[in-house]
Amino acid sequence: MKKWCGIAAAAAVLAVGAGQVAQAADDYKSFGVRVRAIYVKPDESTGGTLSTLNTKVSDDIIPELDLEYFFTKNFSTELIAGVTRNDIKLNNGFAGSTWLLPPTLTLKYHPLAGSTFSPYIGFGLNVVFPFNSKVNGVPNFQIDNSVGWAAQAGTDIKITDNLYFNIDYKYLNVDTEATVGTEKCKLDLNPHLIGIGVGYRF
Repeated sequence: MKKWCGIAAAAAVLAVGAGQVAQAADDYKSFGVRVRAIYVKPDESTGGTLSTLNTKVSDDIIPELDLEYFFTKNFSTELIAGVTRNDIKLNNGFAGSTWLLPPTLTLKYHPLAGSTFSPYIGFGLNVVFPFNSKVNGVPNFQIDNSVGWAAQAGTDIKITDNLYFNIDYKYLNVDTEATVGTEKCKLDLNPHLIGIGVGYRF
């Protein structure tokens, strides 16, 4: 009888321990919000008249807001929103500007979720909406919308259980075209986004 009582007690301890482990595995905060300062560096590639004019698109620094939802402790999805204003230079001289709205959705994997240092990688989709695009002396200048892929890597550094510091890098595949007068020209922007910020999870 004592033997069976001992086995039952051991089984109970193991069951409680397993339950606590399972609870800990599920003990994550589902929603997060983050603000970052983002350095946007286009890696442009042009064709046609834009190539002949040595067209360049300037860098920019912008504020960015993102929302994150954790499906599990290790997998989340992130939606970012921000607006950039980029100068357009022709033959190394200022010629105009464009505004770009690039909402981006990524699926992220956090292998060390819950740790003080929690790196992640992500992959997803970006859509870019250019607006107010103007180039001096070029009639009907317009940049088309684009849809492309996005790659991401970064890390969260825990400050408190809810507050954390973030470092993030994204590459957006932005292959589009620009209308220059009556000509359609290749204008691939393909920006690198480097960001630092803080986030709150609840």
